[in-house]
Amino acid sequence: MAIQKTEAILLRKRDLRETSLILTFFTKDFGKIHGVLKGARGSRARSGSNPLYFGLEQIVFYEKEKSDFFIISQCEPQLIFLDILKDWGRASSAYYMLELTDVFTESRDSSPEIFENLLNGLKALNYGKEAGSIACLFEVKFLTALGLWPGSETFELTRGAASTLAHFEKEEWQASSKIKLTREALDEIKKITGKIIQDNIERPLKTTKIFSHCSRLSLEQ
Repeated sequence: MAIQKTEAILLRKRDLRETSLILTFFTKDFGKIHGVLKGARGSRARSGSNPLYFGLEQIVFYEKEKSDFFIISQCEPQLIFLDILKDWGRASSAYYMLELTDVFTESRDSSPEIFENLLNGLKALNYGKEAGSIACLFEVKFLTALGLWPGSETFELTRGAASTLAHFEKEEWQASSKIKLTREALDEIKKITGKIIQDNIERPLKTTKIFSHCSRLSLEQ
């Protein structure tokens, strides 16, 4: 078994027996991986061994041939974006981005572009950027990385929405994340991204309704 080390973002986790966790990460070097982390829970749990949502971890795992399920031996936090949890709108957008990444990616399908988009999205939400705008930006860049984004020129859009989408497509995260969408532009873009997402999944995302409600509330404030 090969020992691997990489940066990773936690997508989901669940308890296994009394002391262990089953974890799903999206990693910088190996794409999405699943594994067991033993000794992460209970009275004898190792300090800091239980990974948190909305953070950047460095993990060490044992890579098995002909298996997509690994033993994770170490999980050390590098960055923790706790400020996301100060606002339910930002938290719901962050959970939405995690679920979107989980549903659309296959195990061991490496994509540094998707990893960087997810990390940049969490950073932007942590820094207090408007939740709906950041989620829309993530959707466009995420769909582009997957090869599912047809380009803004294929849609009939109002001037504001067209300008925003063109900016999202061409500019890096730092510049694009400064844009705050109007309610009208957000609704217009969400119809487009939502349809593309819905056309490519078998079941509705669990976080979609919560995210849509919180995005509207954040724009009304």
